Amino acid sequence: MKKILLFSLLLLLGVACSEEIDVRSRSEYQDFLAVQAVLNDRADEPQKVVLSRTISYFHEEKQPMVKGASVQVNNTIFKEMEDGVYVAPMGFCCQPLENYHLQIRLPDGEEYEADAQMPERGFEIEAIDYAWGGGKTMDSDSVWTIGLWGIEKELESNYIVTHAVNGLYEPFEKSLLIQDVYFNDHNVVAFPVEVFFQIADNWKQYGDCYKYLEQGDVITLEIWSVDRGFFDFLFSVYEGGQASIPLFSTQPANYPTNIRGERVLGYFAACPVARASVVVDDPFRTYYKRAVMALQE
Repeated sequence: MKKILLFSLLLLLGVACSEEIDVRSRSEYQDFLAVQAVLNDRADEPQKVVLSRTISYFHEEKQPMVKGASVQVNNTIFKEMEDGVYVAPMGFCCQPLENYHLQIRLPDGEEYEADAQMPERGFEIEAIDYAWGGGKTMDSDSVWTIGLWGIEKELESNYIVTHAVNGLYEPFEKSLLIQDVYFNDHNVVAFPVEVFFQIADNWKQYGDCYKYLEQGDVITLEIWSVDRGFFDFLFSVYEGGQASIPLFSTQPANYPTNIRGERVLGYFAACPVARASVVVDDPFRTYYKRAVMALQE
């Protein structure tokens, strides 16, 4: 796997290249439909399509949500559960290698379409573990790594890697984009796939997904297999310096999209998800217990 830390990526690309973009003044910005439509294979999770409007680059207010649209994936109708958030019936999910067609019709009659095929799951997780990597007390900033056990299939795969603490996920911009180059058709043992920092400022800004780990906390790791088109879209979002939640808080530019229609941004994707969890027994444990136990067997 070739790992790219997205948070650091902004700095690297900022000095590596330049590209002319069209940034308009407050009065002449372009109004785009922003589509967030990333479905997965988890039947126990709600599948959502989120529609909003871009706002001026120079404004910081929350962008308006698009209400009253008609949203459908294949023959499944998504119902608007809150302003701009359209949810499939419970139990609906996508399947690997199946094709999906998204249709959106706005109240003013504008129509948008997109197609996606869910790739095969590139990585199967057998287990994860954690290890403390620094920090002296629970009152100081600390670092943990997440170790991974599993097998990567002999596929050309791209991944999003993210984690949660007690079901609360880190902000999207803190996730990793990973290109597979090393582990095809190989067992992965105790590989430190992610490093995360428990920092007081992050805790204040983002909430308990950045709390200091304590006994009994549950760490969850997710690996999303994504196709190359969606990977390139995500990479361009971070390359453009628009790493924010939601993705389109300010008006982006020059981003690829697979959505057909006028004045539209975003992407439609279907991604299989591999997931595993571990319960914290000692937050200051400096080794992967699973690896030590394997050596003792």
